Amino acid sequence: MTAKLYLANPYLRDFSTMVSRTVESGDQQGLILEETLFYPSSGGQPHDTGTINDAPVLDVFEDENQQVVHLLAEPVAGNRVRGSIHWQRRFDHMQQHTGQHLLSQAFARVADAETISFHMGNQSATLDLNQAGLSIETVDAVETLANRIIYENRPVIGRIIKKDELSQFPVRKPPTIEDDIRIIEIKDFDYSPCGGTHCAGTGEIGIIKIRRFENYKGGSRIHFLCGLRALKDYQEKSRIIKKIGESMSTGDADLYKNIIKTRDELKVLRLEHSSLNKRYINIEARALFSERREIENTNVIVKVFEDRDSKILKSLARQLIESFPGTVVLFGNNTKGKASLFYLRSEDAAWDMGKLMQESCTVIKGRGGGRPQQAQGGGPAVDKLETALQSAYRNLCAAAAGLNQLD
Repeated sequence: MTAKLYLANPYLRDFSTMVSRTVESGDQQGLILEETLFYPSSGGQPHDTGTINDAPVLDVFEDENQQVVHLLAEPVAGNRVRGSIHWQRRFDHMQQHTGQHLLSQAFARVADAETISFHMGNQSATLDLNQAGLSIETVDAVETLANRIIYENRPVIGRIIKKDELSQFPVRKPPTIEDDIRIIEIKDFDYSPCGGTHCAGTGEIGIIKIRRFENYKGGSRIHFLCGLRALKDYQEKSRIIKKIGESMSTGDADLYKNIIKTRDELKVLRLEHSSLNKRYINIEARALFSERREIENTNVIVKVFEDRDSKILKSLARQLIESFPGTVVLFGNNTKGKASLFYLRSEDAAWDMGKLMQESCTVIKGRGGGRPQQAQGGGPAVDKLETALQSAYRNLCAAAAGLNQLD
């Protein structure tokens, strides 16, 4: 079995060892070494990266025989190799994993919540707890307790024990192995079976920040950051707050109050805009109706627009139908180099807009359809938009004369 040097000293960065065996995994060469500093993905913690004889290490995992396999980007030669881990990644993982132990125990003490699982991602880490409905006051108390233990810089001790020694340690969760159990102790605070890499003292974690929490699968999911991740997050949020403050010409202390004030003003403006928009649509509808064409007892409004919002055009068409019974609306819209069509009729008009739309879409080389009362479509042939509308109008005229059936 591969000797795991990272268990005895996670601060080592380089090592030299012999190759036990070479394996193949897909297109990559895999090395099994007599000993290693590379942590394999396990227990929610990602694997280490680095190099072996200058070849990048792509993945590290344990096989079915608990041998640590190192997948390399390129083959290496020789029986003796030298490995080097990516220290910043290793230390980041140490901060996150040790911080997780602190948080899990803090949630157990403050909220009687048990940790179900832990996952460390590239950007943040998560804890899943067996308790839902956590309050902000509870989460704040947990965060404060965890950071207090950080500031006390308590020793973090790793030890290997036998199964019959387990009763001497108040472990937070039972181990998953029968013997040679590794216990991580945060002095007088937490005892947990764990095979990961950890800081030597809680002070090295720096800070723990819970970013958000939510109910998840009958329990809670906690999103948190430790150490340098938390610092970067704080720096980014400070920059964002500074930019918002500058844009609103206000300091941090008054920022929330001014945001609420701006939000309330925006609500009023939106209501005024909605009212004005309705009035404008009503005026525009009456102006369009004055340009109507008549087929027997039906009013037909044919219009091509340039870069009009589709929602506004549909509102305009509906306003025409509501204001003037016995009306058919044939709208075309040239927007962002695409031809769009929208047809609508009153309930007392007999023609099938869906069928009419299908015929019009062949002219603009597109697709469309709909119901007898309403239809829409589009296509790339913007230059044929006016032709499509005029063709639709002629089809209505023909149908009214009994030469074509669109009902």
